Amino acid sequence: MKKILTSTLLFGILAFTSLVSAQEINSDQRGAIQSDNVENFKKTFAKTEYDKCLNVKELSTTVLSYSIKYKKNNITEFLLGNKANVNKACDGVTPLMNAAKYGNMDAAKNLLKRGAKKDTKDNNGKTAKDYAVENKQSAIAMIL
Repeated sequence: MKKILTSTLLFGILAFTSLVSAQEINSDQRGAIQSDNVENFKKTFAKTEYDKCLNVKELSTTVLSYSIKYKKNNITEFLLGNKANVNKACDGVTPLMNAAKYGNMDAAKNLLKRGAKKDTKDNNGKTAKDYAVENKQSAIAMIL
């Protein structure tokens, strides 16, 4: 019981730290991703921000996960080409989990080619395959 309590407390501290340290994404940055225009993106994001957890409303996400969620393939490819961390989790969610959840097969394949870990678990113990199954993304579930 003590071990469970300690683990829960540690997890809570880590989650809180992640939220506190995440920077808020501004409207210019959000627009640059939504435009799917790499030149606009490069003007609004510093390379040092590619792997940071950014707050978008109540969510904490990397720009890679955000671009995957909204199927902004040009931005996703640019980030992958510039060695964005394919395993970086914000709030426990990795880019591969987002690809699985939102049915972005191209991103899922590219992430796996670049070393994304299939067996990483989120804060609730779910893997990318679990996300795919829950969201009826059977083709992605098969490659995971």
